Amino acid sequence: MTWFSVLFLFVLSIASTFSARILGIVSTTSYSHQSAYLPLWKELSLRGHQVTILTTDPLRDPTLTNLTEIDCSFSYKTKHRKLNLNELAEVSSTQMIERIISAGYDILEEQLQHSMVQNLLKNETEHFDVVLVEAMYTGGAAFAERFNCPLIQMLSLDAFHCQYHDMGNPSHPVLNPEVMLPFVGKLNFFQRLISVGFSFVMRYYIGLVADSQDVLVKKYFGNDYPHLRETLSKTSMWFVNTNPIFHSVRPLLPNIIQFGGGTHLKAPKPLPKDLQNLLDRATNGIIYFSLGSNVKSKFLSQERLAILMETFAELPYTILWKFEREDLPGKSENVIISKWFPQQDIFRHPNVKLFITQGGLQSIEEAMYNYIPMIGMPFIADQKHNVNILVHKGMGLSLDFATMDKAALKETILEILNNPKYRYKVRELAELVKDQPMTGLERAVWWTEYVIRHKGAEHLRSPAKDLPLYQYFLLDVIGFCLVVILVAIYILIKSISLIGRLLNGILVKTKSKIE
Repeated sequence: MTWFSVLFLFVLSIASTFSARILGIVSTTSYSHQSAYLPLWKELSLRGHQVTILTTDPLRDPTLTNLTEIDCSFSYKTKHRKLNLNELAEVSSTQMIERIISAGYDILEEQLQHSMVQNLLKNETEHFDVVLVEAMYTGGAAFAERFNCPLIQMLSLDAFHCQYHDMGNPSHPVLNPEVMLPFVGKLNFFQRLISVGFSFVMRYYIGLVADSQDVLVKKYFGNDYPHLRETLSKTSMWFVNTNPIFHSVRPLLPNIIQFGGGTHLKAPKPLPKDLQNLLDRATNGIIYFSLGSNVKSKFLSQERLAILMETFAELPYTILWKFEREDLPGKSENVIISKWFPQQDIFRHPNVKLFITQGGLQSIEEAMYNYIPMIGMPFIADQKHNVNILVHKGMGLSLDFATMDKAALKETILEILNNPKYRYKVRELAELVKDQPMTGLERAVWWTEYVIRHKGAEHLRSPAKDLPLYQYFLLDVIGFCLVVILVAIYILIKSISLIGRLLNGILVKTKSKIE
């Protein structure tokens, strides 16, 4: 054997030592959700791991030879058939959740029927070292049972209280209101009441998701699989897309990992030449307007469109509007529409002065990292919460899209553009978010490999997970103390009464003797 062969085998053995097989299941039909995880799949594959991903938004990067993508982009047809997100903005939070649960069942079932997924289920020689599942569709957690490996749950936003509690992590509904609620800062009594009640409602619905998708587990994995709730209870770690600067501060266990803070941001790319020239010429300033990937501008009512177009026409700024149709009749010359803009690279241009957003977390981060103040127009899900945070933090203002008029919209835009305090505040908070020992992506990669190295993270399990609720909230201790106090008070009262009767008897006897 030549020295070259020996060296080759040595390098090969070293490489294989640090190479793991990783399965990611992200069924959610939303690019804003998928984009939070795409950098993680890419980085893990570049580090030599064999990564297989079920995703609705594949990277399709031929240079990532270690990345296998199960393309489930067909699920968008089911989503659009079952859900109109513009309409969801007009229903209650609980109605919205019920519709999402119903659509989620159909979406996951279609994905489980995919030939590549069926091969994963039926191939007896297949194995994985860890499974990462987005907690929006928890049915995918059954793959951890299928391959007898650790489970990591992920969210592209913050987790719900019941999810924190299920990991044994303390979570206070007043200090940290649910992400679906618009409450930020110090809550008044009625907000505290609603926050506590809503936490119980969300526990019910999260359980409903698990029960609903457990039906699919039994159907496609086998009747001998444990209930999905039991599988989820064995979760080794949670990845939540939060950071302590933008989101409210909360205590976290070592197995709750925050990977927020611009994880999805890409390296700068040159803008298309015509767009670069447009931005360079717009010396008065650029306003960028986008409702994100879920809410569509093309579905807005004529009344709302008219308010936007009339307001934009009166402004001395260039408006870039992400609009999903080729034309927008009646728009003014200063409004440029396109079905897609390279948003991150546009934000890096110094002439961009304002971002009007629906309040998606990833979009807010993109603007924040480029020191751009914002106006929030929230529609659904966590958007109201996110927008209220950016207002509370001083990074912008908010408008109720359903009730705003032209005067309110114009006044709000001019306030942001003419008052430098908003841009200063965005810059200040962005610098705080950036000032950390490692990026969110680096944390997520390190802890994924940690779980692989130790075949789980049982040693980080909180003892609170094993406590019944009455013990966790000290109800038995409080009850015992109350009983002791009540008994002591009872004995004291009885003793005083007895002493009083004795003294009274003595006084009566003494009085009779004197007489």
